[in-house]
Amino acid sequence: MSRTTRSLVRVLSAGTAAGLVAISLAACGGSGDASAGSGDCTPAHKDLKTLTQGELTVASYDYAPATILNGDSVTGMEGDLIAEIAKMECLKVTVSTSGGAGAVIPSVQSKRVDIGSGNWLRTKERTKIVYLSTPLWSDPQAIVSKTGLTSDDLQGKKIGSVAGNLWNDSMQKWLGDNFKIYQDDESIYGDLKAGRIDALVASAASAKGRFKDAPIEGATVVDVKPNANVPQFATVGQVMLPSALDNDTLGKALDEDIKKLRENGTIKSILEKYGIDPSVGEPGEPSLL
Repeated sequence: MSRTTRSLVRVLSAGTAAGLVAISLAACGGSGDASAGSGDCTPAHKDLKTLTQGELTVASYDYAPATILNGDSVTGMEGDLIAEIAKMECLKVTVSTSGGAGAVIPSVQSKRVDIGSGNWLRTKERTKIVYLSTPLWSDPQAIVSKTGLTSDDLQGKKIGSVAGNLWNDSMQKWLGDNFKIYQDDESIYGDLKAGRIDALVASAASAKGRFKDAPIEGATVVDVKPNANVPQFATVGQVMLPSALDNDTLGKALDEDIKKLRENGTIKSILEKYGIDPSVGEPGEPSLL
């Protein structure tokens, strides 16, 4: 995981993804019960196939502002975008939250869900296991600290990162025992606030968004600079929606829907709604980390 949400290039470790929770985001702007077969809704892609007819099943987790789980609904930048896609395709959205971030990509790969959500970036490794949608927006990384640290100041400091981030292996080799991997945001930000770590690496947008509601006194968010020890800092990532490799009909439909939502200004409006610079909604040609 460049100028948007939390840079989560999450782990591909095994995880479960049961516990589907239906959410009424969908269906042509109706009451949430419309489906591809509804007479008053014509899908943008009539040949679209999903795991359950009339539904778009999404693996997700709470990762504001990209995904915000609220009872039986999901919002956030990606949640709102997925709702718009569902309307275009006359589908009801159903979300699986079991297993958290680590279960998202495996759930897509094993076809327990149709798509994944939660700030997943386009990477070369992911092209081998899932279909990567065209970019939603770009996503920069940042160093978050209470002392204004930059990516050149990390040697000898205690640094944290959430499991699955692209740079974790590189930083582990560089920083050794001073680098700690966390399983969730609450723990890592709690340790930053308490001074148990000197800094954490996350997406600039997600950190800024978090501090609006849960500020940490003195905390700064500094975009990373290229660093020879962390090759992943050299390139800004692009966020995508992963789907199954062998269902490219769905993948290509997502590509076309995303393109249309960019052209009609919907993506720009969604980014502005969550306080994100709308310029990141023009990520350029698809690229891979």
